[in-house]
Amino acid sequence: MSALSTPRRLILLRHAEAVAPDPGNFSVESDMARPLTQDGEHAAMRCGMWLHQNGLAPDAVLCSPAARTQQTFSAVQSALPPSSADTVFLRPEIYEADLDSLIRVLRQAPPQARTILLVGHNPGISDFARWLDGRNEMLDQGFAPASLAVFEMIGSDLVPDQTSWANCDSLSLTLHTFTRP
Repeated sequence: MSALSTPRRLILLRHAEAVAPDPGNFSVESDMARPLTQDGEHAAMRCGMWLHQNGLAPDAVLCSPAARTQQTFSAVQSALPPSSADTVFLRPEIYEADLDSLIRVLRQAPPQARTILLVGHNPGISDFARWLDGRNEMLDQGFAPASLAVFEMIGSDLVPDQTSWANCDSLSLTLHTFTRP
């Protein structure tokens, strides 16, 4: 299958389990610095293995700059082929993102990317997934840490010149898979 006949895919990944916040320190800096737990690192690696086994190597990655999201992506990347995910964008607006912010981030994604991995936080990731495919009951279980949702852009394999990230909306993508490997 050629690159142009491959559907555009969006993979939403909630960061893996992170250490608890410091008691009494509610600063953004403290929250941004929280690393993954050992279990979180293993869960993120399982996500990477699952993506690899399912042929879902991202062309571009949109990632929150928080330590736990970057560590999640690093563990995922360790299980992917070396040539995948060469383009990584740390996007501050993904941290504590609302739905509108995540829509803007996706619409600004590189137009040539066929598969995008967005690594972020709840409740933004859950809200975004529900907006993309609000009818799918699989999303009713919510996004636990290290959960993956794979969306396919409708028609992007048939009319690649007329589909893009810049003009996607809630009618453009449909849930293909929701899992927590």
